[in-house]
Amino acid sequence: MKIRYYLNLLIVVSALWFSACEQQADWPLEEFSGDFIVVDGNITNEIKTQEIRLMKPMNQPNDAPEAVGGADVIVSTEDNVYTFREDPARPGVYQSEEAFGGKAGKTYSLLINHDDRIITAKANMVQATEFIFLRYARQNNTKLFRIVWVANPYNAKRPAMYEILLDWSSVPGYENADPESTKARLLYYTLPTLDVSQIFAPAMETVLFPPGTLIKEKRYSLAPAHAEFIRALLSETNWQGGLFNSAAANLPTNLSSHATGYFGACAVTTKTDVARIVLPAMESKK
Repeated sequence: MKIRYYLNLLIVVSALWFSACEQQADWPLEEFSGDFIVVDGNITNEIKTQEIRLMKPMNQPNDAPEAVGGADVIVSTEDNVYTFREDPARPGVYQSEEAFGGKAGKTYSLLINHDDRIITAKANMVQATEFIFLRYARQNNTKLFRIVWVANPYNAKRPAMYEILLDWSSVPGYENADPESTKARLLYYTLPTLDVSQIFAPAMETVLFPPGTLIKEKRYSLAPAHAEFIRALLSETNWQGGLFNSAAANLPTNLSSHATGYFGACAVTTKTDVARIVLPAMESKK
């Protein structure tokens, strides 16, 4: 009990200290040169048309990303070469000419040629792993649900990203609703480190969904370097604004010069279920 008392006291004192020292500061944002490219792409083991997105950095937080078009994009292994073409309907999005799925244990090499500049990266695909399906509970006395657990945030040996896709557009009473309001995509992470800024991160918006919602959960295996990139990205975004913010720093990347972001290779495990009435013992009291 004493340990909990002192811990609570430390949190309160820290909150008062930081609030007492608050002052407004205008930080100049670094502007990137026009030839700098942001790369966003993962090769997965799913047999599908793989995609890689190329953008220019945003100089202001609320700017819309500018697409990078006219690039030559190739992904290769020791025994295959895959050519990517820009999608005419989505500038900056490059799709593989043929559907293919990656294989665990293989290394995938990325080569981008844009305006006579060469950008390269390598990514190793980690073996896929089974997982326990997420848990959800009723929100107060409503007929709606919320997710209460997805995965443990810490695992030193098996980092992963979890993508949750919710779709209740076919549930009675929601058929004529705006399609954008009847779907949600959530991301959760299991990382090989546990940071103070992560533990005391600001609360995220809660997504509520009705019984009958189609739930698809996908687990993406992460190589250690990929997990480190995500950890750094979360430290600069989702985990900022709490009691213990981390110092700003450049994000790690596996891309060569004149580029940032990350090129990954992830093995995916997928589970699907339909939200249904939960037992009273699982209902949330909050």
